[in-house]
Amino acid sequence: MRDLFNCEADEAGMLFGHTPGFRLHKLEVYNWGTFDGQVWTFTPKGQTALLTGDVGSGKSTLVDALSTLLVSPRKVTYNKAADSSAKERSVASYVKGYFGMKRSGEGQGLPDALRDANSYSVLLAVYFDKGLSQYVTLAQVFWFADAQKPPQRFYVVADREMKIADDFSKFQCNMKILRKRLKSDDKVQVLDDYTRYANIFCRKFGIAHEQALDLFQQTISMKKVESLTEFVRANMLEEPNTPEDVEKLISHFHDLDRAHEAVLKAKEQISLLQPIVRAGKKYEQLQGALKQFVEAGTTLAPWVAAQVLRLLITEINEHEQTLQFKEEERHRTEVELNNNERDLEALNRNIYQNGGGALEELKQAIEQNETQWRQMKDIRHQYVKQAGVLQLLPPDSSEAFRQNFNKLFELREYEVKIKDQLDMMLVEQLTEQKRIEDELTHNTSELESLRSRKTSIPRNYIEKRWELCQSLNIAEQEIPFVGELLEIKPEEATWEGALERLLHNFGLSMLVPEKYYRSVAEWVDKTNLGLRFVYYRVHEEKRQPLQEETTASVVADKLVIKPDTSFGSWLSQELFQRYRYVCCETIEEFRHERYAVTKAGQIKVNGKRHEKDDRRALDDRRNFILGFSNQKKVAALEEAVKQTQDQLQQVSEELLKIRERQKRNEAKLDAVKELERIKAFSEIDTVAKEQEIAEKKERQKQLEEENDILKALQEQLKNLTEKKKQQEKRLIDLKSKEETLKDKLKSLKEDYKNSQMIVEQATEAMREKDYAFLEKNKMNALKDQSITLRNAALQERNYRDWLDGERDSLNGEIQKTGQTVVSTMSSYRHKYLAEMQDIDASIEAFVEYEKILEKLEKDGLPNFERRFKELLHTNAINQIALFQQNLYKAQKQIRDRIDQINDSLNNIDYNPDRYIRIEYDETHDSDIKDFRVRLRTCTEGFFGSEEEEQYTEAKFLQVKEIIERFRGREGENETDARWTKKVIDVRNWFLFSASERWRETDEEYEHYTDSGGKSGGQKEKLAYTILAASLVYHFGLKGQNNHPQSFRFVVIDEAFLKSSDESARFGLNLFQSLDLQLMIVTPLLKIPTISKFVSHVGLVHHDDVSHQSMVRNITIEEFEKERKLREAARYVKMV
Repeated sequence: MRDLFNCEADEAGMLFGHTPGFRLHKLEVYNWGTFDGQVWTFTPKGQTALLTGDVGSGKSTLVDALSTLLVSPRKVTYNKAADSSAKERSVASYVKGYFGMKRSGEGQGLPDALRDANSYSVLLAVYFDKGLSQYVTLAQVFWFADAQKPPQRFYVVADREMKIADDFSKFQCNMKILRKRLKSDDKVQVLDDYTRYANIFCRKFGIAHEQALDLFQQTISMKKVESLTEFVRANMLEEPNTPEDVEKLISHFHDLDRAHEAVLKAKEQISLLQPIVRAGKKYEQLQGALKQFVEAGTTLAPWVAAQVLRLLITEINEHEQTLQFKEEERHRTEVELNNNERDLEALNRNIYQNGGGALEELKQAIEQNETQWRQMKDIRHQYVKQAGVLQLLPPDSSEAFRQNFNKLFELREYEVKIKDQLDMMLVEQLTEQKRIEDELTHNTSELESLRSRKTSIPRNYIEKRWELCQSLNIAEQEIPFVGELLEIKPEEATWEGALERLLHNFGLSMLVPEKYYRSVAEWVDKTNLGLRFVYYRVHEEKRQPLQEETTASVVADKLVIKPDTSFGSWLSQELFQRYRYVCCETIEEFRHERYAVTKAGQIKVNGKRHEKDDRRALDDRRNFILGFSNQKKVAALEEAVKQTQDQLQQVSEELLKIRERQKRNEAKLDAVKELERIKAFSEIDTVAKEQEIAEKKERQKQLEEENDILKALQEQLKNLTEKKKQQEKRLIDLKSKEETLKDKLKSLKEDYKNSQMIVEQATEAMREKDYAFLEKNKMNALKDQSITLRNAALQERNYRDWLDGERDSLNGEIQKTGQTVVSTMSSYRHKYLAEMQDIDASIEAFVEYEKILEKLEKDGLPNFERRFKELLHTNAINQIALFQQNLYKAQKQIRDRIDQINDSLNNIDYNPDRYIRIEYDETHDSDIKDFRVRLRTCTEGFFGSEEEEQYTEAKFLQVKEIIERFRGREGENETDARWTKKVIDVRNWFLFSASERWRETDEEYEHYTDSGGKSGGQKEKLAYTILAASLVYHFGLKGQNNHPQSFRFVVIDEAFLKSSDESARFGLNLFQSLDLQLMIVTPLLKIPTISKFVSHVGLVHHDDVSHQSMVRNITIEEFEKERKLREAARYVKMV
């Protein structure tokens, strides 16, 4: 085999030559596992050593001590070579010294320990570099501050050789004293955390990578490479710092995200404010239009008055001309009438002189008699009518009239009595009607209530309980009435009336459980119930019913308590305590009992007080309240309702008859009153008056026929009189028309004056502005109808109605628009409440919203977009590009490191004339490939271009998609965390395999992705080869004595259990070629194979009695000598 440093080595010589680097000089343990009570030391003194002993003797305990001193507490795994569970051994189990299990008092297994929580433990390892003549001591001290918690520890690094006995004893178990003493030594550093401790000793040992310590632990138990890719990633490559880069990306993206949110917010605000401003401006326009309509309404009257004024001027002129014409015509007619009157006076004088005076007097007397006759005729007609009402004959003489008159007093007296009787009958029937109606209403309501439930409790009690339950949120069935829980046994039906009467008040009592008592009492106290209301407070505890020994049948015997009620025991007891009445069949039994009741309803109390209440019928089921079913009571009420309706019909018919009789009575009394006003027969004697008129007319006829001259004069008089009538009529007509014209003219002038006053109410500005508006809309408002004097008021109303309609329409639109404005303002304000604290959602605040929009459009959004673009360019894309470069750089470093490791592997003969090389390929993992594509997409076409599209939303979203997965999406945190850890760890970008090649041709002999399918020895051989290359890289072993400081200590624990001698020699020669100090931990079986490579032996033994382990240090020669003696003794014993 060619070594790594081009020097030859044989199996024995190299171990005892020059030994560079820090090597384990000694290991001391105190109270560690089963190494108990004293300091136990293993002293290889830098030489390759063997730690051996029987299975379970304590070898792994010492190996775990070394792991504890070197490996991070977060990563250390105890008894790893034996594939033990991580929970089987721990620092606490080692510090307490668990050695087995014991049975507890409960029969469970508990650890059996050598020590309790009052002890302490110390681990100490001294490393020595002979070339540098330098010691480095590592130590850890463990103790229990709290027996229920894991042990505490502190770390020590010293630049001198330390001993437990000298440096970690005699401190009275006071850690403060120990720490103070250690810190007083300039060459000793005391630390509380592993990280600082590891940084110090790694620097002293020349260990550049923390993975070297992980590899140290891996070496202890590594037998084969299960997955070459995983081994290379975990043990040969450093974990990149990409998580820190991701945190920086997230941090930078936070500012960009906020800038983007500011842009989106500004855009959203603008999109929300624009409808507000549009609606607000529309609102202002509508308000302006409304103002115009309101002002036009104010100016309408003056405008209409101005129209009327023009019409009035024309109308007044026309009326003045007509009046002048009528006055002239009236004057002519008055002259004609005066002339005619003079002619009539002369003619009347002539007629009077020729017998006309007597004839005129007779004519006047006839006219007077005819008037009297007409009056007498009307009076007689009324007399005959009223006499017929009273069944009296019309009188034809004074005697008959007197007889009728005398009967009137008797008739009046009789009809007054009849009236009083009828009034009394009416009141009685109305009272009865009201009583029946009330009864019908009560029975109907009670019937409706009963049909909606099963019990017979009156409706007003049911309603009052419902009101109580609604107020207190209690179920009605939880507070029943007693009557709902009691029922008379069917076989005791004959006692039903008496028991219903006896238990009536108790049955209407409500039962209140203790849990509701307080709230019910308060509600009842503050509520006006409008009825007598009794309730009982019922305690929760069960009450045994009290039953007195008696042979008599008592009330309780005839009752059934509802089976499923929780108040059963309480009711039973109450019944036997309160109602100890004996139900007596005969009055004899009744007299002998102190408490008794009969079927007729008579009650005796305490032998003294007797009571029988027959105000209601005993068998009237309408008053019954007991029972689980109300069917009988419903039937009784239905029958009662039917009977009441029949009674009401009868009363209504009787009332109709009484009112008809009252009408007739009233007519007769009125007739008596009318007839009493006529005092004499002469007031109705039309026959006598007719005879008188006939006589006077005969006399008039005789006078007229006897005088021809008078007849001619009367004919002239007739003609002149007719002419005068016509003249007077025409004069009256002319005067009337003249007065009408004057009144009309006066009215027109008054209207003119009033219109002028109305016109003057409008200012010049109103006339200039509103008259044009009114004139413009006149045709629409008046529907093409013009304004006249006749319709001016109507047209003004029509115009005003149109204005009002338009104004109402505008008001509706204004209200709707205002609601839209306020609603959108409210939505905006609710969305951005923090910014809108001082601005409310009202029409008055519209100008503030308009200012906000103007500011956003002119300054806000442009600034936000400019800031967003700057951050997108300078922060996000640049940082993504830098992150991408760092990943590519890490990718290149991995390739370079694998190439360096391959340089080392090239110097190792894996098999004769062949070597191993690690090969790397890009992974086919879809997540990683997709991530790399997305990363490239973020920066593609970005640099060197200032095109506007590079700042698009799409570019931001590409960045955001990656950052959000880094940050962890809501509900996907664990998934995204795993994804991030995988894709940013560049080690995962590679797949690793091993290629065994011929040195001469460099052709591939065999390809390995892992050690599967190989024999045990072949797997170990591949493992040792890969491990050797890893050690070269992590321990920095570039060449012999190449670095002034190096770490040369390796532990292999039970590694040779299954390997062949050839594989064991290969591994030992390989580690020997690296100048590494090996500590081989193996059972006694493998000693012959490896003894020639070992200088020092640590022999571990375990005492089964004391349960303590111990270690003895001897040379390999002494060990071989003792082994041969043991074998000889065994042989002699066998012979």
